[in-house]
Amino acid sequence: MTTAPSAPTTAAPGRRSMDDPDERMTFDHGHVDFARFPGALVGRAVFEPGWRWSVDLKPLAGTDSCQIAHNGYIVAGTLRVRMDDGVETDYGPGDAFSVPPGHDAWVVGDEPVIGIDTATGLGTGEGLQGRCPCGVEFRVALADGEGTDHIVAAVHAHAADSHGTDLSRELILAELTAY
Repeated sequence: MTTAPSAPTTAAPGRRSMDDPDERMTFDHGHVDFARFPGALVGRAVFEPGWRWSVDLKPLAGTDSCQIAHNGYIVAGTLRVRMDDGVETDYGPGDAFSVPPGHDAWVVGDEPVIGIDTATGLGTGEGLQGRCPCGVEFRVALADGEGTDHIVAAVHAHAADSHGTDLSRELILAELTAY
């Protein structure tokens, strides 16, 4: 039996299949599938044995270490994280994690790492915010789901013109947040 809520809701629940993600970022030794919601982002990462951020993603990011905060859950495999200050932590199946910016990470052993990474509290979903690795931020309002191409172009042009860096569309999309 379904009952009607006593008060009107302001937002409808969202659902996405990770088998048909909104975006996929592919790189050597793995990929990340993304489901985007207003104010939230969910990623499912698959890192194959041999994957290491400083080898497979550092050239795309253009930074010495990963500058993205991660919060999530490890489904399978073992992931080792080394912070810029040298502190290392291993995460395995069943571990929830919160890793601040400034780290390297890699697969330990012969089993792929499958992890869920979430970002919430990103705002109202009225627009998108993108960031160049140098820290310059760009914002664009969304109108009926449009705007992604504009912000990707802005971040790409800034990185190319200001730093001579050719950021991939996948990398830029992976770092977009809603506001």
